[in-house]
Amino acid sequence: MNVVSRYFPIFAVTVLGGTDLVVGVSRSTAMVLVALTTPIFGALADQHNKRKTSLVIFTIACCVITAFLSTVNNLIVELVLFCLAIYCFQSALVFYNALLPAVAPSGKMGYVSGLGVSLGYVGSITGLFVVAVLSSKTFSPYIWTAILFLFFSLPVFIWVKDMPRENIKVDGGKGSQYHKGLIISLKRARQIPGVIRFLIGRFFIVEAMETVILFMAVFLIKGAGFKGMASNNFGIDEVTIYLIVVTSSTIIGSYIWGMLTQKYGPKKMLLLAVILWFISLSGMVMTSGKSFLYLWGSIAGIALGGVWTSDRPLLINLIGDTARLGEFFGLYALSGRLAAVIGPLIWGLVIFFGEPFGDIKYKFAIEALFLMMVIGFIILRKVPDAR
Repeated sequence: MNVVSRYFPIFAVTVLGGTDLVVGVSRSTAMVLVALTTPIFGALADQHNKRKTSLVIFTIACCVITAFLSTVNNLIVELVLFCLAIYCFQSALVFYNALLPAVAPSGKMGYVSGLGVSLGYVGSITGLFVVAVLSSKTFSPYIWTAILFLFFSLPVFIWVKDMPRENIKVDGGKGSQYHKGLIISLKRARQIPGVIRFLIGRFFIVEAMETVILFMAVFLIKGAGFKGMASNNFGIDEVTIYLIVVTSSTIIGSYIWGMLTQKYGPKKMLLLAVILWFISLSGMVMTSGKSFLYLWGSIAGIALGGVWTSDRPLLINLIGDTARLGEFFGLYALSGRLAAVIGPLIWGLVIFFGEPFGDIKYKFAIEALFLMMVIGFIILRKVPDAR
């Protein structure tokens, strides 16, 4: 929330002289690397039952790199650090997601997933508020974010354990199996009804969501007239207040979505979350004014939590085999990270070519995201309702 949504895009665009497009390219590069490597890392973690170890390594690396952001007043160097920090963070998420069955019984995965997403956004609000206050005297949001990230990761490092089971052997010879890991994983996924369709449909949904996450602060300041500088002694500006309000709706929505997912199943709740995205994005295009943006943002916040809460249990239910969760969540990351490559590039290109139209170019960009959501919804409708 602090690095990707709040501070870095604005810092790169307004201070270092970058553009929406170069920020999007930096994030997209990280996502390409994640997409190419995490299925292989996931298979390795499955074989050696080392999901937690991988999570710890990538998390610590992300914290270290984050702390160095903005230490060099050079656009290229900062974009490279931004890219590396995102790569480590997103790689860590693969193993975090694969640990869900280790902390939740099979009958409670929807509920625990929703609880995890909800508490995660409590962390987002805490981070926004605390970092804004701590950075109000000396502008160092990245160092404070890195410290908080590491501190709140300690409970996972200490208490969460991998699932107690025998090591899984990955097919193929040692010399070639990991080089061909992605192809092998895709072939396995094709053998399970609905998995490939789920990954493709999710691609379009996440494409829009990741773009909103990346460019929300830029949109608020340059497209909606929000103030990015604090007018009080606490370091809390209009953008931060907006993100806190929207994230509060995500917390509530995620928790409720977890219970509803448990009752009605992950597929139905995933589709409902996408419908809420339709409403939110349509509202942003058709209306103007800060008050309406708070309404549409809050609906988007609920929808965001709904997607994160319901899509993981749906994939786990489709797979039906905990032995290869790291491998399949590598493909899950492949789908989402490739989406995070395309989405920011589309946004950046729309803004670039829409420059002659003034601020309305941001509504053009939102319409492009709406179209991606529609495509994803159509594809997901035919995914089996695995329970």
